[in-house]
Amino acid sequence: MDMIKRILILCCFTALTACGYHLGAGPKAPASFGTVAVPIFVNESAEPNIQAVITGALIRELSQAGVMVVDEARADKVLTGRITGYSNGSVARSAASTVSEYRLSATISLVLKDRAGKVLYQNPSAQLREEYFASSILEQNEQAEAEALQSGALDFAEDQVRHMLDEVNTGLGNDRL
Repeated sequence: MDMIKRILILCCFTALTACGYHLGAGPKAPASFGTVAVPIFVNESAEPNIQAVITGALIRELSQAGVMVVDEARADKVLTGRITGYSNGSVARSAASTVSEYRLSATISLVLKDRAGKVLYQNPSAQLREEYFASSILEQNEQAEAEALQSGALDFAEDQVRHMLDEVNTGLGNDRL
């Protein structure tokens, strides 16, 4: 019976992490961090509409970290982003040489500045990567790509917000945010 419980727990954990669900708390901003504006990112890639997904994921993660996201006129800081590249290519093939798995990736430049224009955080080539399984049905492939972009954007946002909060805390000192 003990072995069955362990297998069930492992299966639940695997299922939850595979679908993008995160266990545990993400990064938390100190109360003194202030407010942030996050204008929609500039999309310089050939992939349409990905800027909304990536910008939305960062806004969501900042909010979950306790940062109040406001319009630019009221913000203490502004986080801007540019999507400079996007690719989606095969990474695995079946025995019949058909694609069985894809990897999408995006390169994003992020800059967080205070009201005076001082750069508090920047990552000129942050990477978003996510893999997903292929389907022989075009609509299912498109849906899988959209879901992979959403999941990858959430992982990307969590990672970038964690680095951003760490760097801002280290660079300014916790009492001067």
